[in-house]
Amino acid sequence: MIDLNLILSVFFIAMILLYMSWLVLIYLPKREREYPENCSAPLSIIVPAHNEENMIRETIKALIEAEYCGTKEIIVVNDGSTDNTERILKEAASKENNVRYINTDHLGKAGAINAGLKIARGDIILTLDADSKVERSAIKRITAPFSNNDIGAVSGIIACIVSNRNILTWFQDFEYVLSSGWRYALNRVNSTYIFPGFAAYRKDALNAIGGFNKDTLAEDFDIGIRLKKAGYGLTMSSALIYTKVPETLRGLLRQRIRWGRGTVQVMKKHSDVLFNKKYGIMSLYAIPSQMYWYVHGFIVVPITFYQIFDGYNKYFVANNNILSWDVLKYFFNWFTAYGMYDYTQKALTGEYTFTTVFLLAMAVFLLGLVYNMAIISKISRMRLRYIFVMFFFFPYSVLMLTAYTVPSIIDMLPMKLKKTNAWEKSE
Repeated sequence: MIDLNLILSVFFIAMILLYMSWLVLIYLPKREREYPENCSAPLSIIVPAHNEENMIRETIKALIEAEYCGTKEIIVVNDGSTDNTERILKEAASKENNVRYINTDHLGKAGAINAGLKIARGDIILTLDADSKVERSAIKRITAPFSNNDIGAVSGIIACIVSNRNILTWFQDFEYVLSSGWRYALNRVNSTYIFPGFAAYRKDALNAIGGFNKDTLAEDFDIGIRLKKAGYGLTMSSALIYTKVPETLRGLLRQRIRWGRGTVQVMKKHSDVLFNKKYGIMSLYAIPSQMYWYVHGFIVVPITFYQIFDGYNKYFVANNNILSWDVLKYFFNWFTAYGMYDYTQKALTGEYTFTTVFLLAMAVFLLGLVYNMAIISKISRMRLRYIFVMFFFFPYSVLMLTAYTVPSIIDMLPMKLKKTNAWEKSE
């Protein structure tokens, strides 16, 4: 018989080690490198866009107002939009000398960026999503590291445009903070390799590797690995951008399925990088720690669902108690942080037993809480909604992990599937 407690214990220990390693990296006594302002190089900002009539004006306005002492041009690539995006771009281009646009026909995000790259005049290429707004100092911050001639690409920090009337955006905002914090930790050991949504590149570096590839669903991951293989230095900056996120569950799930599949596609494409000491800590620690979550999703998530519904069946359904206050409390305990408190309190009073699995789970919970607080202090600031999100984060994280990992099974199979590097934020 399979010992589920033993399996869970192994994974909880793995999570404890991961959290501890991330905390060590965050608080590693390393002096943060400060780069001098680097505004002398001509800058081209490429904005790939598809049906962005609701946001593109704000995106362009923020880019125009952003601080940069050198010359900058804004190139919007209108990729097959069927709404009023082109009309808005035509109006903007007629009013602003440094704004221009081109029309392409459903090339996908990577293809649209490449189209912009072909006509870009700048030595530095900045890319960002069309439904995003840069902070006023963001461009100066993200281009500063290019004062080091070894740097080929720089990533930024992405935060969400939060809707107070849509709780789903609260969870995504918190998740983006954690993601940026994880990238911050990896950057402290020179392991930046993902360039999501907002990044700057040397034009020569992009040209040297042939621009963005369209053969995966994760061009932001693929470009980092390819630049690393080509010998370019990669780093992360404190430049901040706010981006619109899916506001429906359907749109969010589609996005995470795309991210999960894209990650597997990139790892299949660059399988020679994993555990290759030639690429340093990135290949020996950073990427393996990212891939761990696939194993976690395939094994721990099904066990979790089994435990939840096995307990429900055993303690309630078997006693003809399908729905009651006790049933609701049972699921509330499972799906909120209160459950850990409730179990601990009852174990201390002798009603429950302190099992090995529970003690390990408690360690994971507490380390996760410490890690979350550490990330918030480094990347963002504490907000009241974060307390709400952390209290209810478990069911959200399980759902996102399931969407991220399970559909990617089809990309793990030894077969060639047609991949379309298309647009994801359709909702």
